[in-house]
Amino acid sequence: MKLARIRGDLLQVGAPVPVDVYDPSGRLLLRRGHVIESEQQYERLLQTGLFDPNQTEGAYVGTGAVSSGAVIGSAPSQPARARVSIFERLTDATRALDSASALPALAPGFEAAVRGAAIAVRECCALDSDAALAYIMLAASPRYSLRHSVGSAILTALLLARLHHDPARIDAAIAAALTMNVPIFDLQEALSRQQEPPSSEQRAALRLHPVEAVKVLHSHGVDDPVWLQTVEQHHEARDGSGYPAGLKDGAIAREAQIVSLADRYCGLVSARAYRPALAPRRAIKELHERAASAIEPSLIAALIAAVGLFPPGAYVRLANGETAIVVRRLLDPKHPTVYALHQDTTVPYPTPKKRLTGSHRDFEIVADVKPEAVRVKVEPEQLWPPSAVGDTAGAESPI
Repeated sequence: MKLARIRGDLLQVGAPVPVDVYDPSGRLLLRRGHVIESEQQYERLLQTGLFDPNQTEGAYVGTGAVSSGAVIGSAPSQPARARVSIFERLTDATRALDSASALPALAPGFEAAVRGAAIAVRECCALDSDAALAYIMLAASPRYSLRHSVGSAILTALLLARLHHDPARIDAAIAAALTMNVPIFDLQEALSRQQEPPSSEQRAALRLHPVEAVKVLHSHGVDDPVWLQTVEQHHEARDGSGYPAGLKDGAIAREAQIVSLADRYCGLVSARAYRPALAPRRAIKELHERAASAIEPSLIAALIAAVGLFPPGAYVRLANGETAIVVRRLLDPKHPTVYALHQDTTVPYPTPKKRLTGSHRDFEIVADVKPEAVRVKVEPEQLWPPSAVGDTAGAESPI
C-alpha cells in the first residue's frame, strides 16, 4: 500500500473522514467513516496523517485534495464522482410512493415503483445516514401518511444495516415499511387532523389494515414473502397483545418487529392535531419504557444507538441562548455537531454557525426546542451537502 500525506481538505471537525487515516509507520489511526471530534484531533491528523489514494478510486487525485508531490508512488487520475442530494432523492421517492399508491386502484407498475423507492431509501442511508435521519424530522411533504411511511422506511434501512441483516431481505423489509399503511393513507390523513379520539369505525379499520394491506399488495402483483409477512405482522407484539393474529415472540418475523419499532418512533416524533410532536429524547424514553413487552429489547437498544439522543434534524437550545439544529452525530451522543440558527431573538444569522457542543460550556445543549417554535427556514443542502456516489462514509453510525 502506497500512502500519501493529506491536507485539511479531507478533514473536517464534526464530520466523518472519507478514508482510513494512518500514521507514518503505517498504523491505522482512524477508520473511514469515523468522526473527527476536536480541533486538536484535526491538527494531529493534519500533521501526521497518511492515506491510501487508491481507497478513493482516484476521486481526490488531481483535484487538489492530495498535496502536490506528496504521493508516495502514484494513482491514476479519474473524474470526480457524481454527487447526490439526499433530501432531493428522498423527496423523489416520496413522490413516487404518492403517485403509485392512490386507491382504489394502485397505479400500473406499483410494485416496481415501490421497489425503486426502497432502493433509493437504502442507498441514501448508505451515502449519508445523518442526512437521511434529518429527512424524518424535516420532510416537507404536506401528507402525513407519506412522511410517516418514508420515515419508517429510513429507520428500517438504518436498523437492518446496523444489525448486519441478510442483504437479500433488506429491500423487501423497506418496501414493507413504505406500504404497510396503503389501505389507510386517507384515514391517516383524517386522524392527523382531527382533535377527537378515533371513532369505533376508524378503530376497526386500523385493526384490519395489516390484513387489508396484504390483500391490496397481493392483488397488484406483490408476491415477495418477506414483504407480505412484514406488512401482515407489523402490529403483532411479543406478549401476544398485538393484531391481527395475536402472535407471540419467535412467531413474529424480525423484519416485522423492526418495521413496528420504526413505525412507533416516527409516530411519536410527528405532530398531530390532538398532540404536539415529542422531542426525540422523549420518544426514545417512551419506547424504552413501554415497548419492551411488544418488541425485542435488543432492537430497541439498536434504535437508540442508531438515532442517538439528539438525531440530525432535531432543534435544540444551547447554553448561550442560541437555537440550533443538530447536523451530525458524534461518538459522544450527548455532544453532536449543531449549527446555530439564531440567538435568543428570532432574527436569523446570515448563515448558520457551526457549534461543537462538547467543545465549550456555552455550546452545551440545555433544552429541546419544538419545531413550531423555530421561525427560521432551514436549507437542507446547506447543512447536508450532496454526497458523492460510492462514498459510504456516512453509512456507519458514529455512535
